[in-house]
Amino acid sequence: MPISARANTPLGVARSHQTTEWGVIEQRLRASQIPYQTVDLNQIKSIDDLKQIQVLFLPNIEVITSEQLKIIQQWVKQGGNLIASGPVGQKSTPLARQLLRSLLGSYWAFPLTTGAQPLSRRNLCQEDLCRQLTQWSPAANIEGQVTGGVLIPSSVESYTAGTWQGSGGSPSVITTQQSTYLGWRWGNSENSTAVDSAWLQAAVGRYGVQSNVVSAPPVQAPTTPATTIQPLPQLQSQIPTPTPAPVTPQQRTTPLQTPERRPITPQTPTRSVATAPISPRPVQPQLIDPSEQEAPAGLVVTAGNEPISNVMANAMRDELEQLLGRFENALIAANSGNTPINLKVASTELNDSIANRPISNSPTANNAIAKAQYALKQFPELVDQQNWATARQLWLEARQQLWQNYPQQGQRVGAEIRAVWLDRGTIVRSRSERELSLVFDRLAQAGINTVFFETLNAGYPIYPSRVAPEQNPLSRGWDPLAAAVKLAHERGMELHAWVWIFATANQRHNTVIGKPSGYLGPVLTAYPNWANKDNQGRTWNSGDLKAYLDPANPEVRNYLQQIVAEIAQNYQVDGIQLDYIRYPFQDPNRNFIYGYGTAARQQFKQQTGTDPVNITPRSGALWQQWVNFKVNQVSSFVAEVSQYLKQQHPDIILSVAVFHHPEQERVWKIHQHWEYWARQGYVDWIVPMTYSLDTNRLRRIAEPLTQQQRLGSSLITPSVKVLNIPDIVAIDQIQAVRDLSTGGYSIFAFESLGNGLHSFFQQTQGCRGNSCPPTIIPYREPFAAASDRYLALKREWSYLLSQDQLWIRQPELEAFRQQAEALEAALQQLAENPSAQTLAKAERSLVLFRNQFNTAMRLQALEKAYQVRSWDNRLASLEMLLRYGEQVKLKR
Repeated sequence: MPISARANTPLGVARSHQTTEWGVIEQRLRASQIPYQTVDLNQIKSIDDLKQIQVLFLPNIEVITSEQLKIIQQWVKQGGNLIASGPVGQKSTPLARQLLRSLLGSYWAFPLTTGAQPLSRRNLCQEDLCRQLTQWSPAANIEGQVTGGVLIPSSVESYTAGTWQGSGGSPSVITTQQSTYLGWRWGNSENSTAVDSAWLQAAVGRYGVQSNVVSAPPVQAPTTPATTIQPLPQLQSQIPTPTPAPVTPQQRTTPLQTPERRPITPQTPTRSVATAPISPRPVQPQLIDPSEQEAPAGLVVTAGNEPISNVMANAMRDELEQLLGRFENALIAANSGNTPINLKVASTELNDSIANRPISNSPTANNAIAKAQYALKQFPELVDQQNWATARQLWLEARQQLWQNYPQQGQRVGAEIRAVWLDRGTIVRSRSERELSLVFDRLAQAGINTVFFETLNAGYPIYPSRVAPEQNPLSRGWDPLAAAVKLAHERGMELHAWVWIFATANQRHNTVIGKPSGYLGPVLTAYPNWANKDNQGRTWNSGDLKAYLDPANPEVRNYLQQIVAEIAQNYQVDGIQLDYIRYPFQDPNRNFIYGYGTAARQQFKQQTGTDPVNITPRSGALWQQWVNFKVNQVSSFVAEVSQYLKQQHPDIILSVAVFHHPEQERVWKIHQHWEYWARQGYVDWIVPMTYSLDTNRLRRIAEPLTQQQRLGSSLITPSVKVLNIPDIVAIDQIQAVRDLSTGGYSIFAFESLGNGLHSFFQQTQGCRGNSCPPTIIPYREPFAAASDRYLALKREWSYLLSQDQLWIRQPELEAFRQQAEALEAALQQLAENPSAQTLAKAERSLVLFRNQFNTAMRLQALEKAYQVRSWDNRLASLEMLLRYGEQVKLKR
């Protein structure tokens, strides 16, 4: 019977003959108690076949034709509404996928590796349009895990209505005015009935279709344009280098002392806070907090004949060139590990290009390189001819071949930091030293040399403390920190205590330990006057669902210093990492500002005569003074911890987990001025959280952070977040970090380190046999690390010369070899006998060699620009190691 002759049921559920799970979908539909009629996709011949349908649901339909989608597109234009779930259209033609992307305003990027729970994202928007397109989601989060994927918005009119729990904000549901995309296989999981039903009821409810149970009221599509958000204005003047302000005995404690064997007892403030209460202001909508987000993919390329603009063409060419460069560098590193160093091999004839010669003995790898080189050559011509479909297909095939054949074997030589954050969840699941040893075995097999061990989280120490009010209830009965130090040292790894500083309560953690969501944690419950509040007097941050301590409060500072001292004094940790060393994210342009704790208001009023609640960004110099005041609270705390460790525990490495946002914006919004800490020598190691969904975006974020003027004498290791990206993208991102002037890489986090990545690490940097040879860690032996990394470079050049792949004129090759050997000798002498004299000699040799390098490599750079640039970056990393070594080995 044709669809138009059926009962007028407003919800139609499309069925494809290729949907093997239709039976369970029907069962789930009945459980959802939503009246519906089945729509056979093969029966959709014209728009009349959908005229009785108000909402069409496409559940997990992977094959759908472009003809069917064109009819659906016409129906949507006439007022129809679309709901989809799962990897819709993934096995359809490129044109069909492009039509679906246009209809849904988003697309399925990649599947999650494990089941996850979708979370509602209500009331987190500033714009009217965003609020109205997201507030329909279920009012309460429904427990249950589904088989999902990460969705990527493809339109400026697309909004995120749901995110994946624990994913850092990755979208699970995306909506437009006429579409809703549920990013999981609806009805496919046995224990997801409640999740599926709640979300489908809410989705159809937004279009006025009611189920037989209470559901969310419909939300009409807005007719008014979205509110225009004003851009962040420039600071009135550049933030000056913070200098500690004069303090009174009430404002600062004495330098760190050995912790007392009892919880800290705060002193009664000698003076009450400024008399004026926080001024009542209109309640602002909740804002999207960037603290747990990854940078989105910078370029999305799909098949089809959609026009390619000049801007996009340049971006596509750059992306493929960079990927090819990383691929070749990984291949060279994989093949050169055992190559004898020999820079005397005769060079290539100048009239014979190196571009098309095979770089290895692997036919598949060489074919992938040839395919990419061909694509790069043909791509501009195809774009000029407006043959966009062929250009897109050629580009996509080249990228896919590089990814499929990416080098994943062969030891990567050269000293580097290989760090992993070991998260609280993994620790508490271990429950004993024996089980935790399995975690450290896995890390050792992967060649990890540094572990950031989550030691203080949400106000709870993982160990039995005499300073903090109570140990984390999930780790009581044993001392995970003591066990971790022992296990790491037995395996030749370093253990760094990862400590939350100013963030002290977490609603998500409350759920895990069975506390009410509003519980402020043991610290703020005991000392509520320590809270950092916003300009409306609120303690909880609506963006990240955490509560923070006031960095200006002397009792807070003393408490945190005692925690650091307790860890350093009682445990043989190799390092301490300060996390949440900042204020909460805020936006003064939206009247959302933090810093109004009791002590902060009092101190600022003492200094200026003005309560900070009475000033705004329009207050000119006074507002700038308020910002600088808060910046100084964080910077001076870092300085105090640094001074204590250098005096009492000089072997402990101090690192900071920081944000990569532009310096001026970061100082303005979270008062985290880590460049100043680095230049002042407060910290040994900067660990920026450069989390990104694609490699080129990570490179663009990380590269500016490695500049010497930012780092001073500190080391830097950009970070790769492996949770929401495929293994091959994570491997590619690690190679990108290695190609910059860094000290290594950091992985977040162990719980997301699956078997695929573990196998890659084991094959490329892990232990051979049953024993793990000692490794050089740059922050521990910087001069030896510089020598070792330089030898790895020389092996790569030797390998390329032996393969006739290094294009240097014969006379220049001899000068290059002489300078290279002189630098090798100088670095080796420095490593064996560190002194001001040997350091000066090594620095001079490095300068001379870099000059010779630029001359010798100018022809190679014509064909292999990325390759030569990455080598130059690695030479710059030697300069970083020498600066760091001078600071920590000679001056300290």
